[in-house]
Amino acid sequence: MNIESIGAYDFANPVWASTTQGTSTSASFSTLLVDGAEHVDEAVRTSNAAVAAFALNADVPPHQVMLALEDARLQLQFALQVRSKLVEGYQELMRMQI
Repeated sequence: MNIESIGAYDFANPVWASTTQGTSTSASFSTLLVDGAEHVDEAVRTSNAAVAAFALNADVPPHQVMLALEDARLQLQFALQVRSKLVEGYQELMRMQI
C-alpha cells in the first residue's frame, strides 16, 4: 500500500475477508500468522510514509494521514490481542497434567 492508495481503501472488501474466502484448508496456521504480521508491518510502514509526506508538506490531506495512522493502530491492537490469546493458550497447555 502506498500513500496514494490510503484514501482508496475498499471498505466493502476488507483484507481479512479476501484471505478467508475461497482458501483451501492447506494454509497452515504459521503461514496465516506470518502473513498477518507482514500485513501489520505494511500498514505501519504506510502510516509512517504518510506522516513523513505530510510533515514534508506534500499534497497529502490530513484526513488520509489520520486514516492511515488509525488503520495501523487498529491492526497493531488486533495483533497484540492475537499474541496474548496465543500465549494464554500455550500457558494453559503447559499447565495440563499428562
